[in-house]
Amino acid sequence: MVSGKLKPSNFIGKVEFGTVKSEINKNTGTKVKTFVSTTSPMRYAPRSRSTTQSDSIFGTEIQETKIIAVRHNEDLTDNLKVRFVKTGMVHDIKYISSDESNVPISFDYVTIDKEPSGAFDGTG
Repeated sequence: MVSGKLKPSNFIGKVEFGTVKSEINKNTGTKVKTFVSTTSPMRYAPRSRSTTQSDSIFGTEIQETKIIAVRHNEDLTDNLKVRFVKTGMVHDIKYISSDESNVPISFDYVTIDKEPSGAFDGTG
């Protein structure tokens, strides 16, 4: 899918995977969306598509997506959301390409929406 080897220096930030739930704001009584993490923070590496790959997805529903790589985690599913720890922005997961090989160090490539989920920023 995405070319290039991953090096430790590629992992530039941290993400958390989890769900979003509505909670009542104690001060205003309104419902507020809150990100609930189901994983501990993990390092991620942004990945780029080749020109050929970008051309082949042009006009499809995954055209406006980006890819990140994380250490393999069997608990990751496309029903979860991803939150970037530094910015607090929450993105929908479109697809997960899991590495099911039996090697000590393996990575999952997670395809996410380029834009965050609505106006929700996950810092609530």
